[in-house]
Amino acid sequence: MSRTPRWLWLALLLGGILTSYLFIITAGTWTHWPTWNNTYDLMAEGFRAGHLYLQIQPHPKLLAAPNPFDPALADYWYWDGSLHKGHIYFYWGPLPAVLLAGIKAMFSWTFEVGDQYFVFAFYTCHLVAGALLITRMARRLFPDLPSSFVVLGILVFAYATPTPFMIATPGGYQAAIIGGQAFLLLGLVFAADVVWTATSAPPSRRLLLAAGSCWGLAIATRVSAALPVALLILTTGLLIARPGPARSVWLQRLRAALWMAAPVAGFISALLLYNRARFDSFFEFGTNNQMSTVQYRAEWAYLWPDLYSYLLRPMVLSCRFPFLTAPFQLGPGAFPRGFEIPAGYLIDEPLAGLLLAAPWVWFIAVAGVLAGRAAWRASRTRPPLVALDARGRSEVFFVATFAVIGLVTGLPVAAVFMPTMRYLAEVSSGLILLATWGVWSWYCAVRGRPWPRRAVTAAIVGVGATTIVFGLLLGVTGYNEMFKSHNPGLHQRMVRAFSVCSGR
Repeated sequence: MSRTPRWLWLALLLGGILTSYLFIITAGTWTHWPTWNNTYDLMAEGFRAGHLYLQIQPHPKLLAAPNPFDPALADYWYWDGSLHKGHIYFYWGPLPAVLLAGIKAMFSWTFEVGDQYFVFAFYTCHLVAGALLITRMARRLFPDLPSSFVVLGILVFAYATPTPFMIATPGGYQAAIIGGQAFLLLGLVFAADVVWTATSAPPSRRLLLAAGSCWGLAIATRVSAALPVALLILTTGLLIARPGPARSVWLQRLRAALWMAAPVAGFISALLLYNRARFDSFFEFGTNNQMSTVQYRAEWAYLWPDLYSYLLRPMVLSCRFPFLTAPFQLGPGAFPRGFEIPAGYLIDEPLAGLLLAAPWVWFIAVAGVLAGRAAWRASRTRPPLVALDARGRSEVFFVATFAVIGLVTGLPVAAVFMPTMRYLAEVSSGLILLATWGVWSWYCAVRGRPWPRRAVTAAIVGVGATTIVFGLLLGVTGYNEMFKSHNPGLHQRMVRAFSVCSGR
């Protein structure tokens, strides 16, 4: 009897996950896609009209005011729009709007396209890229790993907080963040293939260009991706040189880095010119002209409250379905008693600490110990990177790049005045993938001993299942009570069927 092709079971698994995403984003109706924002449609319509600003006229009182950004004029603002020289712009990365403008022109669409479609499309790309990375890591680093562990890893990646929560509020803020993450991960897929073949053949220029193009798309969607992209290019370049004289090794690395950096530089140049055309400055993205009372700001005083919030902010527990929520305006209850909250720090946004809502990330501690031990051994023998075989290079690549996406991507929001659930998506992908490497390494380290293997397996399955359940439960509400607001009948049936207590 022939074995089921690997691509077939992966396609079936991803198809099932995407079906569940469709259930969440439509609040269980399957056909009605609630619109939260039309950010990219507004930008696209401006592009189609031949200019870079929105086709929304600022209120005359704003144009006549000496300071249109005075909060006293907030009633006349177009919230989160950037006002400059009598026009309104958005500070979001323009790539999705450019794509939408092209699609609408190609098919002569005249209807509004809400941001929910971008959220679904980007999460589809994010899921596929994550699954490809997980299967590549399993096949290249852990060839004897049970296939059930690979499936569990993909399911955890698909459902860990904040993914269902984000899908349950598919707006422009969410689309920008997950779009950047999706392109970062897709670029890693191409880069991983280059690293894997580096010991046997010169690096493929097509794959290098593909990786760089994806990372350029990430920056054009979410400009904060620029710093991790630089580190990803550096990491990949260091790992793909073949043994030879030192000069030859560094020339190989430089050529590879330039092939990846070329498309990135093209996207960055276009983005800077876009800024110059809108705001008369290459480095103005619109945040300084923003019509909002919650403009972005970061201070060192906010670092510890943010770290606590992103890691340990408690969820609200209830005996009624969905049992776990991350509500607005948790107030001082978001912190331990006696915790000093800095002036100007807002704690009104929904948020659940990642260590509580996605316990799979606990395994990062295991990953840290194992990676630290490997680094210590390497420091004593001092093997150059070019001496590593394909497996060794791939292991360094996966650990290093997952750490970059799980840590560096979150630096711009590490000390902001307003922590919120969507910012978790800046780091959760990399952290979940890094934890997965740690889980599998731990299992392989004890596989030959029956009792430790059983205990580790039980811990992996238990923590993985808990992470999936917690993510799905939080996805029932999202930011704005997705199911309750858009499918109240189904919501009430679920509450009656699954709650373990009565009452409101």
